Amino acid sequence: MFMALTLLAGYQNTLNRPTRPFQPNGIAHATNTGDATATKADRATTKAKYAIWVAAWKATYRSSGDHSTEFTTSGSGITYADD
Repeated sequence: MFMALTLLAGYQNTLNRPTRPFQPNGIAHATNTGDATATKADRATTKAKYAIWVAAWKATYRSSGDHSTEFTTSGSGITYADD
């Protein structure tokens, strides 16, 4: 399944892909071109990918101090302004 979540025009369309967990991710307000059920399913998948990324980010930060890793594009299905 290909997800096509987009950020709200004029509201969140300037969000960049997060590089730290405290930065806004736009998932809660993202929509897709399908019906409401598809949007909810895509958001759930993207939230799960985000949770995995946060855990990996924390592990990397604790071990090396590196905090430059962006929220992955793999499987997230959301497009940010800096993509």
